[in-house]
Amino acid sequence: MAPDASRPPELTPETFRLLTDQRFVRYGWAKFLSLLGQNALIYGLFIDVINAQESSVVTAVFVLASVVPSILLSVPGGLFSDLVPNKLALLSTMLVRLGIVLLFLDRGSDIETVLALTFLLWSVYQFFSPAENAAVLAIVPQDRIPHASSLLQAISVAAQLAGAGIVAPLTLELLSTDGLYVIVFGMLTASTVLFALVPNLSPEQEREAKRLSLWRALPVGYRTIMADSRLTSITLMRILLDTGMIAFIVCAPEFIEDTLNTGAENAIYLAIPGALGIAAGLLLAPPLMTFISVRAVVLAGFIMFIAVLLVLPFVDTVAPELTRTLGPFRSLQDAVDLSDAIVATMMLLPIAGLGVSLVEVGARTEVYRRAPAAVIAQVFATQAAMGSVAALLPTFAVGVLLDVLPVRAVLIFIGVTLAGLAVSAWWRGRRALRPAPAT
Repeated sequence: MAPDASRPPELTPETFRLLTDQRFVRYGWAKFLSLLGQNALIYGLFIDVINAQESSVVTAVFVLASVVPSILLSVPGGLFSDLVPNKLALLSTMLVRLGIVLLFLDRGSDIETVLALTFLLWSVYQFFSPAENAAVLAIVPQDRIPHASSLLQAISVAAQLAGAGIVAPLTLELLSTDGLYVIVFGMLTASTVLFALVPNLSPEQEREAKRLSLWRALPVGYRTIMADSRLTSITLMRILLDTGMIAFIVCAPEFIEDTLNTGAENAIYLAIPGALGIAAGLLLAPPLMTFISVRAVVLAGFIMFIAVLLVLPFVDTVAPELTRTLGPFRSLQDAVDLSDAIVATMMLLPIAGLGVSLVEVGARTEVYRRAPAAVIAQVFATQAAMGSVAALLPTFAVGVLLDVLPVRAVLIFIGVTLAGLAVSAWWRGRRALRPAPAT
C-alpha cells in the first residue's frame, strides 16, 4: 500500500476533488440511493413491528433478523466478493434485493412475514456489502483512498439520516407502508442502474483472490486481524460498541415511552441529534488522528458512548438542571413545548453519536491502513461477523430483561457490562503492544 494510504481520512479540498471524477460520482450516488432505500425500509418496518406487538422480545427478534445473517453469511459474502467479478456481484445482489422489496409489497402484511423477509433482506446484504467496499479499490487510486473513505462515510451518514429521518416517517404518514415499498423499489432501481454505468468495478487483486481455495480464503480475515495487535484491540472495541448500539436499539422503544413519556414512533426525531454527532465525528476524527494515536481516539469515542448510556437512565432526574444551564436549549424547549427529559436527551445524544463516529472511523482507518489490499473485503466481512456473534445473545437477553425489569435497570446493566469488558480488552491490548524485554 502506498505511504499516503496509511494516513487517516480527511475532509479536505483534496477529498472534494474526487467529485470531479465521474466514476466516483456515479458510485457515490449509487451507494447513497442504496443506503437511502435500505434505511427507509428498515426504519419503516421497525415502526410497524413496534406498533404491531407489545413484547420487547419481538423487537429483539426483529433486530436479530439483521444480526444473524451477518453471523452466518458475512464471511461467505466476503469470499463471494473476492471470487466473483465485482460488477456481477453488485448487480446480481441488487436485483435480488429488488425482488425482496416486491415480496414485501405483495405479502408483507403480518409480523411473521415481515420478520422472515427482513432476515432474507439482510442475508442478501451480506453478499452485497463486501463487493461494494471492494469496488472503492477499483475506482480510487491508492493514494486517494483515505479521502474517498472519508467522503463515503459522509455519504453513508447522510443516507442513514435522510432514509430513517425523512423518507420513512413522511412516506408512512402520507402514503402508508405500501407507498414506502414503492419508493424504496424506485431508489434501489436507480442505484442498480448507476452501478451498471460505472465501468471496471473489479480491483486489480481480484485475479489473485480467485486462486485462493475455499478453505484458505474463509479464515483469512480472522488471521489478518489477530496477527496485528493494534488491529485486534481496536476491532474488539468496535465489537463492544456495536453490541451496545444494538442493545440500545432494542431498549429505545421502552425508554422513549417509559422515561420520556412520548410515542415510540418519534424515536427518529431523537436520533437526529445523534446523527449530527456522528457527522461531527467525521470532521473531527481526521485531525484528531493526526496528533493522537488511533487507539486513543477510539478509546475516547467508546468512553463518550458508555458515559451517555449510563446517564440516560437518570435523564428525567437531571434534566431540569441540565436544561437550565444551557440557554439555547431552554429557548428551544419553550418554542416547541418539549419536556425537560426530551431536551436533555437531545443534548446527550450528539455526544454518543460523536463517540460512535470516532470508534467507527478509527476502526475503518486501521483496516485500510494495516490490512493488505487483497484481503480488505475479507477483513471487513470478518469484523462484521465477529460483531454479530458477540451481539447475538446480548440482544435476545435484553429483549427478555425488558419484559421483567425497568428499562433504567437494563440500560445500567448494559453500560456497566460493556465498560468492564472494554477495560479488560484494552488492558490486554496494552500488554500485547509492549515491546519484549531485551535478552
